[in-house]
Amino acid sequence: MTTIGTRIRTLRETKGLTQLALSGDGISPGYVSLVESGKRTPSSAMTERFAQRLGVSVDDLVEDDANERLAVVENARIEVNFARLALANATPTEAIRCLERLELHRLDITTTADASQVLASALRQKGQLEQAADVLEKLTLRCRREGAILLLAQAATLLAVMYLDSGDVGRSSDIANQALGEAVSAGLEGTDEHLRLGSVLVQALAERGDLLHASRTIHNLIAVAERCGSARGRGTVYWDAASVAHDRGHVADALQLTDRAVALLGEAGESRDLPRLRLNYALLLLMHDTPGPAAALHQLDLAEANSALAGSQLDLGIAATFRGRAHLQLGEVDDAAEHAARALQLLGPSDHIDRIPALVLLGDVGVAQRDRDLSAEAYGEARRELVRLDPSRRVAHLWRELGDSLRAAQELDKAVDAYDRGMQMIGLTPRPQAKQQVTPYWHELVTTG
Repeated sequence: MTTIGTRIRTLRETKGLTQLALSGDGISPGYVSLVESGKRTPSSAMTERFAQRLGVSVDDLVEDDANERLAVVENARIEVNFARLALANATPTEAIRCLERLELHRLDITTTADASQVLASALRQKGQLEQAADVLEKLTLRCRREGAILLLAQAATLLAVMYLDSGDVGRSSDIANQALGEAVSAGLEGTDEHLRLGSVLVQALAERGDLLHASRTIHNLIAVAERCGSARGRGTVYWDAASVAHDRGHVADALQLTDRAVALLGEAGESRDLPRLRLNYALLLLMHDTPGPAAALHQLDLAEANSALAGSQLDLGIAATFRGRAHLQLGEVDDAAEHAARALQLLGPSDHIDRIPALVLLGDVGVAQRDRDLSAEAYGEARRELVRLDPSRRVAHLWRELGDSLRAAQELDKAVDAYDRGMQMIGLTPRPQAKQQVTPYWHELVTTG
């Protein structure tokens, strides 16, 4: 590959000059060596000095270099488009192959950010969260170094979401909080990027159990969004307001806020967020005191009709779980069994947290079919996967879900164990047991008459 350094060396050697002879006018022999080896790129002033000492024009040194850089960037953009298409076709391995061969350090920051985010999304789909986070960590450092705060907000949002998915809630909230402050300082308050980043911070705070801080943050974001946010930005904020309401046990409020968010994102036009919001809408409908399985199925139909969902096996697996739950609520057990099996196939044999609701659903199907072996195997696997997970509110909710299913199946000892583990996840530890067993007073009443 021809660079300015190799052209300087070629011209120097053609003219019979040593590195020492080329030096002078502020150019040291050591600097000549660094430039020719590609370890230093001369500034415009230094390039002009090199041109004068070699007796050529500056264009002779840099024109080919500029053309080559342009070609590299254009090739990178083609590869990014191919990778994005591969993701849409649910082939993340092909997307990774397209992007891993790019020399990101040679690209401008905008192209680098685009390539890095697509690469990270592909790695995430493959379940390689650690590698995906590493790509985004490098991108955020470069954005911060070059002052590209808008791109930093985008990268930090995706990175914070990945840490949230991995269970590292503290790291997620730290990343989102720092980048949010930088976005506000840069005058980006009210932009989609700022509001989306704030929404991820709210998710992390809620997952950590800091619901008061989450509520205050979402209240401030709603005020900013209503004052100067786009429809997409406001929709994102209302979505997270719904999540906070859900976490606080206010399912009816969460449904109203979600309905508002769906309307706003629909008004914003095509959005990758809208089908995922519809998934959340379906879940809330299934969890309401008076469940709405038919309405949930309608939301799932709309979500899966959106091409943005087609490229994600994870989202399709979640949709299949919710669809199975809706059919089970409708008494359509065979359909529920089919969708539970499809969900587990889509989610794969990984330790991903979203496998657990699918396993609980399969156990519930076993109970409905009076198949004790199926229910015991599915509930047992769900329990084994939960035991391996780090503490979080999401994991506590899943223990509660498993406990409810075990109680309905009359597995009372196992249900109590699941409830106990869920309580411990949110810091509610068991009371220390007395050294001497104490007989409950009501037992004495029963036995003595």
